[in-house]
Amino acid sequence: MSIVIVGGGAIGLQVAGRLALAGGEPSALLARPSGVAALAEQPLTIRFPDGSVQQARVAAAASPAALPPTCRTPDLAVLCVKGYDTPGAIETLRELGPRRVLTLQNGIGNEERLAAAFGPAQVIAGAITTSVEAPGPTEVVITKLGGVGLAPLDPATGLSRWAAAFVAAGFPTRIYADPRALKWSKALLNMLGNAQAAILDMGVEEIYADHRLLDLDLRAVREALAVMARMGARPVNLPGYPAGTLATASRLIPPFALRPLMRRLVGRGRGGKDPSLLRDLRAGRTRSEGEFLYGAVAAEAAARGVPAPVNAALWRTLDGIARRVIPWDEFRKRPDRLLAEVSAG
Repeated sequence: MSIVIVGGGAIGLQVAGRLALAGGEPSALLARPSGVAALAEQPLTIRFPDGSVQQARVAAAASPAALPPTCRTPDLAVLCVKGYDTPGAIETLRELGPRRVLTLQNGIGNEERLAAAFGPAQVIAGAITTSVEAPGPTEVVITKLGGVGLAPLDPATGLSRWAAAFVAAGFPTRIYADPRALKWSKALLNMLGNAQAAILDMGVEEIYADHRLLDLDLRAVREALAVMARMGARPVNLPGYPAGTLATASRLIPPFALRPLMRRLVGRGRGGKDPSLLRDLRAGRTRSEGEFLYGAVAAEAAARGVPAPVNAALWRTLDGIARRVIPWDEFRKRPDRLLAEVSAG
């Protein structure tokens, strides 16, 4: 059994490094040439939340043809690129020719794209709940430990061998029956404090200190839960992340009582790092993974006749800022402006 990780970002580096440390089946990383060159010069350093440090020699290549012979035509490809890079990754996967494709990407809709390209029997839905940063191409810092969830698109697909590989690499791993429940539950957690932080250029703690903004997140979550209910998908707890419990609490507990819990949960869950959508805007990226969170919720809600005005407004604003259609300064540090935009929408 061989495994190839596609994507040399923080998640891809972490997975590749921890699989290499486990010393099980052959594994390798497909990454950009600059990252491959750096990993050829020195090992990958992995820093854990308890202060411990481990180093792993990661086999890396810039193309499938350059992979070690044991990793060509692998048993499993693990996709760790951003959602908007999925179309390009599909071409790489066609060249690689894996028996199965596991997506650990954030957001909603990647599985459907992969299934359209390779067939449902070849695709595995996944969610990773470890919070990690990559200061450089040969270093990852795990700010909060989590685990991995797996769900087959085809119920006949066995996942025990892949679950065992992740467990051996130190990831608590759980198998789920419903891929929609898995991915939408992870999306619920990715949504918390994310779009607002990006739009307002503010930290999550600062946002959640304003009960109006915290309640806006709760409204976005409730809209997503209404879509899930219409789909027949129930929220589930993930390794290290109580998404199902949060969903239940958001329905049963009034906002004033839920706010303290949300402040603790979201701050601790992010491990002290800035939300991904904010980091992308600060890096000048003109595409946003919010498309696969708020945009996907709004699109699915519209298709199923479920109102989702908060998700639609957050995605419309975030997308406009990313594409330079809306001046970022129009919203930076201006919560009242965002609240007015949501109300107008």
